[in-house]
Amino acid sequence: MKEMLPTIEAAVSQDFLQVSALDRIAWLHTGHTSIPDGEHVWRVWCEYAIVLVARLRESNLSESGNIAGSLVMFRTHTDEEFLHKIMVHPDMRGRGIGTQLMQTALHNTTNSVLLTVDPENAAAVQLYQKFGFQIRQRIDGYYRPQEDRFLMAYEPELA
Repeated sequence: MKEMLPTIEAAVSQDFLQVSALDRIAWLHTGHTSIPDGEHVWRVWCEYAIVLVARLRESNLSESGNIAGSLVMFRTHTDEEFLHKIMVHPDMRGRGIGTQLMQTALHNTTNSVLLTVDPENAAAVQLYQKFGFQIRQRIDGYYRPQEDRFLMAYEPELA
């Protein structure tokens, strides 16, 4: 029996608890100290930001209900989009869900999309480049003195 892929759709405000639960578990594999965004923030984002969810028809993902992945972007003051997070439930990785989320987000914008990534994370940099992102600049000490980032940009007219 073929496994059903989730549908990618805009989050509704009622999704905030499930997306917040996903945020708490999605980064555990990295070994980095990650601070998940709180439920109150996800409540606002699900209503006012660009939040996509990968929704399963049926699910046993107890923490995040039927949400297997999510992506959140914000409009910047320069009318670009800033991709804040893209995450997939640990039990659902390797099935193309992150790719589906990214492709949907990029397909549905006419604006430049920005993101930041650790310059030491070569795999992530290469992955973003495959989607059409280019390094715009390196910012040393982006979060904290030891946390450098590449600022990468996707230009829809070039993709």
